[in-house]
Amino acid sequence: LELFGQRLGHPIILAPTAYHKLVHPDGELESARGAAAANTTMVVSTFATVAIEELAEAASGALWFQLYVHPDPQITRDLVQRAEAAGCRVLCLTVDTPIVGLREHERRVGFALPPELRLANLEQAGSPSAHSAHLSANGIYTDILDPTLDWDAVARIRSWTGLPIVLKGVLSPADARIAEKSGIDGLIVSNHGARNLDTVPSAIEALPRVMEVLRGDTAVLLDGGVRRGTDVVKALAYGARAVLIGRPYLWALAVDGARGVQRAVGMLRAELEAVMVLCGRRSLAEIDRSVI
Repeated sequence: LELFGQRLGHPIILAPTAYHKLVHPDGELESARGAAAANTTMVVSTFATVAIEELAEAASGALWFQLYVHPDPQITRDLVQRAEAAGCRVLCLTVDTPIVGLREHERRVGFALPPELRLANLEQAGSPSAHSAHLSANGIYTDILDPTLDWDAVARIRSWTGLPIVLKGVLSPADARIAEKSGIDGLIVSNHGARNLDTVPSAIEALPRVMEVLRGDTAVLLDGGVRRGTDVVKALAYGARAVLIGRPYLWALAVDGARGVQRAVGMLRAELEAVMVLCGRRSLAEIDRSVI
């Protein structure tokens, strides 16, 4: 499988997730070790608890970088350039989070980030701890997410880097069409783990609608809801080139560190291969809608 000029061993990628030190003392360092052992790519979150430079130096596998747009354009530009300098191969620009969703369940259970947790990629910009940033909202807005994110901002970010840019968080066919016309390299169909906006469709429901409006060869990936090899096959059948997993590898990281991450990806890969055989598909290219 080739994606954005990179050769992948299989179509299962680690999605960007924040605050890995919540579940393991080594945080993203351990996740990257597991990703490399599983022969997969890890997408590093802007809100990682290990700085991208430290992570890139320690990682033996390929890294992509997920970008949240900061209200200060210079901070955003610095993040983009740091990620590129660190050797990240793709920039995943999250476009579905100009604010953080209300997340009422977190409020009901009294969830709060530990005071010592750091936003490692934003420390150079003087950003506070993750705990403080999480509490700094004035109404629905925060001081670390740009609520004015629009297509002009996407164009500016494209002018700052030579990396392939993928828009993460696309559900609307209309947005997918605009993105394709603007020359974006790829799309990640995702509803942000169903954590930002309730009643939106699942990623697998939105995927075929997005694919129907695309006319070119824009690479489309699916993020969210992947728990079994059958989920991977369904996503590929509807047109996705690869899938991203989030919660499964975080659960595995919490249980057994890098070995857990490696095993979680390995289980999905084995299930994928079994499903392909049982569906009579000898290669990823043979997976089409007829398997549904």
